[in-house]
Amino acid sequence: MQENKIRRQVFIPLTLTFLILAGTFIYSSYWLRMAHYEEGMQKRHVQVQQILKNLVADRTRFMSSTIEFIADEKQFQHAMQTHNQAALLLHATPIFKRLFDYEQITHFYFYDRNGAMVLRVYNPEDTTPVKPRFTKEQAMVLGRTVSGLELGHSGSFTLRVVSPWKVNGKLIGYIELGQECNHILQELKSITKADYAVLLEKKYLDRGAWEAEMKAMGRTADWHLLQDMVLADITTPIPFPDVANLFKSDSDSKKYGKRININDRTYRVESFPLQDAARMTVGEFVTVMDSTSKLANIRAFAAQVASFSLLLCGSFFIYSYRVLGRVERRLLNQREQLEREFEKQASTNKQLEREVAERWRAEEKLVVLNEHLEQRVAVRTTELSELNLKLAASNQKLEEAYNNLQVQQGTILQQDRMACIGQLAASVAHDINNPIGFVAGNLEVLKNYWGKLTAFIAVQDEALHSSAPPELLNSLAEQRSKLKVDHVLDEFNDVLDESFEGTERVSRTVMNLKGFSRHDEKEACMADVNECLESTLNIVMNELRYKADIEKDYGKIPQLLCYPQQLNQVFMNLLINASQAIEGWGEITIRTWAERQSIYVAIGDTGAGIAEENVGKLFEPFFSTKEVGDGTGLGLSIVKEIVKKHQGDITVESELGKGSVFTVRLPLGV
Repeated sequence: MQENKIRRQVFIPLTLTFLILAGTFIYSSYWLRMAHYEEGMQKRHVQVQQILKNLVADRTRFMSSTIEFIADEKQFQHAMQTHNQAALLLHATPIFKRLFDYEQITHFYFYDRNGAMVLRVYNPEDTTPVKPRFTKEQAMVLGRTVSGLELGHSGSFTLRVVSPWKVNGKLIGYIELGQECNHILQELKSITKADYAVLLEKKYLDRGAWEAEMKAMGRTADWHLLQDMVLADITTPIPFPDVANLFKSDSDSKKYGKRININDRTYRVESFPLQDAARMTVGEFVTVMDSTSKLANIRAFAAQVASFSLLLCGSFFIYSYRVLGRVERRLLNQREQLEREFEKQASTNKQLEREVAERWRAEEKLVVLNEHLEQRVAVRTTELSELNLKLAASNQKLEEAYNNLQVQQGTILQQDRMACIGQLAASVAHDINNPIGFVAGNLEVLKNYWGKLTAFIAVQDEALHSSAPPELLNSLAEQRSKLKVDHVLDEFNDVLDESFEGTERVSRTVMNLKGFSRHDEKEACMADVNECLESTLNIVMNELRYKADIEKDYGKIPQLLCYPQQLNQVFMNLLINASQAIEGWGEITIRTWAERQSIYVAIGDTGAGIAEENVGKLFEPFFSTKEVGDGTGLGLSIVKEIVKKHQGDITVESELGKGSVFTVRLPLGV
């Protein structure tokens, strides 16, 4: 009953703490994924806007180049100068057909020097005057090529390029090419795989002309769908009655985007203004992105994180419950032992009380012995006080033992982990060393055989050249060239050398693994600290190489009487801590030197650094600057104990934002 009470007192606050941490972690993970999603949607919207600008610029350059080509053709120059409209139509019709078929150019005009229309190539029967347009007027005023988007009263949005036509420096007229924006927007959709919608301001449109144009293009025309704008085009398959919900938004949602649910689908809508050639905002271009699957993936990710967190917490609780149970049973056994001592003391006290009572009853009879009896009672009382003091001291020692037990428990877990690593390393080293020995031996034999074979081939070639007929020599030469025998002879030694190098590298790795398998050092031995560092680096290099560059500066240092395996554990903990302190990519420096009868090893990193208030706590058991679950907080305390065992010391220098340097001093001759 008492055991369950102790566990309940420990696990109720522990459970609440872990539930809060798990909830915070799940919420943070979900929030980060949503922020990443919003950032991706915003980047995609900006990308669509930039691609649209690039497409308009590309089409403008193409139409400008086409106008230059037409203006340089003599047949067009002659027809324009002679005011021969039929000749212009004859020469321009095949060009316009190719431009329409291959480049979707929809408008082609010739104007005279005064800006009056001479020929509408795409519809020569239509001779009505062209309405004033900004691009043509600017080309006439500025005397250079002018381009831009033009909005017609019927809602047609056209990219137009107007260029002055000069022959020998003399203006003879103007040429205009144009392309309906529908073709550009379709190309934009094929590139970006994103749906879009085009909204136009009502104040620039004629309602009757716009409705007629929409009907001609087979689109639904609803003048009252939106308050100030009309929907000119949309590619998403959303039912038309629900379309208005996409665009009825406040200024913030237009600027930063919004999400809306329609028919169990989630869409993200974001817009940017459409400007014509005169830099007037005539409408909006709206990107409509279906984000249903992405949001579903984010929710699934959050569910997975929650499941994993709960599973991890449950496993930890079960493990901690069992470990704490063993500790509690030991404490209860000691407590029972103390209670037995208390009972024994109580029995002694009762016996003393009986003796005192008997003496008091005998006092009347033994007046002479009164003083002696009082003295004996005083002695007994003093002994009882001393026993009480000893009992209080025992209680204090019991509390200290309980606190030390927690520290030793973490140390034992760390030692068990290193022992498992050593056993695994020994097993792997044994399994690899035998077959690599066979490979190395066979390579030596193969090298010997290859020397004999090359010598035989040389003797054979010499004998053939001295006695074989030319036909046979030519045939052998062709076969030798076809089979690339000379190339094989040249490359084989390199292949053997590379194979030898590979076996040596494997052997070195095996030796390093064997070094880590010796976890039961009982006596110190002479060792090279630089070699210990290299051995440790070979073991942890797979974790370091993806985090930082390794800079080594090994000094000339004497051998040290030490426990090499324990020093390897010190270096491994410091190197792994250095790599975990680096976010992104950084640098780890390793430096050794000898000074004043001591060997110094400095391991530094360019990580986040350590706060000044935490530097003094780094070597305390269970203290960690990492997040909960990322470490036990025992690594540096074990490092300090090993260094103290070698009569050395360890210091740390750190600055936030720049990194940390841990320096180990190991005295010589200790």
